[in-house]
Amino acid sequence: MQLTPTSTPTKKRTIRDISNTFHDIDAELPLTPTKTPNKKQVFNFSTQQDGEPSCKRKLVFTPTTPSSSPVKPPLTPKSSTFRKTSIYSQAKALFQRGSKNERTNDNLQLPSREEEASLINNFILKNLETTQSNSLYISGPPGTGKTAQVNLSLSKYESDKRVKIVRINCMTLRNPELIFHEIYASLVNQISISFTKKKTYDDFYQVVDSCNEFKHIVLFLDELDSLLTNNQQVLFKLFQLSSSQCKVSTRTKIILIGISNTLDLNNKFLPKLFTNNMIPESVQFLPYSAAQIKSIILAKVADFPTTIFHPMALQFCCQKAASISGDLRKAFDICYKSIELVEMEQRGESIDKSIVKPVLISHVAKVCADSFSTKMALSSLSVLHKSILCQLFNFQLIKPDGITVTMFFDYYQKQQQDHQMLLNLLGGVKSSEFLEILTMLESNNCVVMESLGHKNNNHDNSKKVIKLNVDYDELVKSIEGIGFLKKMLKHSRGAL
Repeated sequence: MQLTPTSTPTKKRTIRDISNTFHDIDAELPLTPTKTPNKKQVFNFSTQQDGEPSCKRKLVFTPTTPSSSPVKPPLTPKSSTFRKTSIYSQAKALFQRGSKNERTNDNLQLPSREEEASLINNFILKNLETTQSNSLYISGPPGTGKTAQVNLSLSKYESDKRVKIVRINCMTLRNPELIFHEIYASLVNQISISFTKKKTYDDFYQVVDSCNEFKHIVLFLDELDSLLTNNQQVLFKLFQLSSSQCKVSTRTKIILIGISNTLDLNNKFLPKLFTNNMIPESVQFLPYSAAQIKSIILAKVADFPTTIFHPMALQFCCQKAASISGDLRKAFDICYKSIELVEMEQRGESIDKSIVKPVLISHVAKVCADSFSTKMALSSLSVLHKSILCQLFNFQLIKPDGITVTMFFDYYQKQQQDHQMLLNLLGGVKSSEFLEILTMLESNNCVVMESLGHKNNNHDNSKKVIKLNVDYDELVKSIEGIGFLKKMLKHSRGAL
């Protein structure tokens, strides 16, 4: 094999065998230099040791120097700029989504979720010890720690061979009936696409009733409201098997833990469960308050070697996130972007780099203004989201004040039914999905939802008053190229 460099070297190369001295098999450099070397290069063939095949070789270029000149060790960045960049990178890593640096106590409880965690932990332990089936329904807005807390509670039983844990996000299913197929595949330890025929409820029941491998099956179903159907049979069958009061029982006991982002499932489904004496236990996760968000962030940065946030900047961040939706993920996003903004400023300034500049309130304010600006939010919305904003504009022409979320959902449903084209293009939207979309639009500052002044309604979005928070001209610009939405909004403009 002949290796040809991209340009002619100015000096000869020598080949030296360093198989007895080079062992770093991961430090692999390109075979061909990218430019003409200004020093002699050495082809180093590193042969593997300790009985490994000799055909494994590494070709490494190393500069050679005259014997009179001592070989200098590679330079290690020691500048304050390098240290500063490293500090900011470490700080940003604390607030990346999916990071596993949340502090938990020995009782498997997320910070500020001690009461909810205790209810979940006791529910699981009680039913495992008594060897009985049971169900738990967990509700609350997005970003309030529901899924994270359940996963933390279940982590205690991951290695227990008597317990089989099945986790499924129901929103990923094409239709509700597929839930039995997915559970069946998990129970027999196969991927769902490996079956030539879709598994049904009967198949699921048979494998549960005949299983001797474990005593309990824990079904953790996230986005449970995605399983709602016209006759509610899918959910009913699942709750039926996980009820100790039901006549239909299985040899292996089932513990069902379902999560939904709204309280709507209670209103729709519990009456039917009540008549059949199969009411699940329930836990509600309320939105995080500013004080709770602050305590969680302070716990994250407690062991950090330097101060990241100015106290006023941290307070402003927590209040902003709590006022929008109480979504902890929003607070983490603000923290991440604020640290990134300070890092970019430090790179461009000629100041003492040995001092780590903290995040100030001006940085948080700029991030919030950019993140929650309606122009930026509108550009990232889907056609369905934009259609909901258009319909809200239309509804406000008819009823300028006092539109509740429930009223708006009824109006939206009626418009979909009256205009079959809209239904065909956008598809139907369940009330739970509609509430989740409105919560997302509120977090992006496109709509404003306010309570009617009753304390009991503060966390029930369905009873809040909703208002459009987007200028008409911005809305028109955002739907350019979407013909049916332009026609819808044009008619509304003419009514003004």
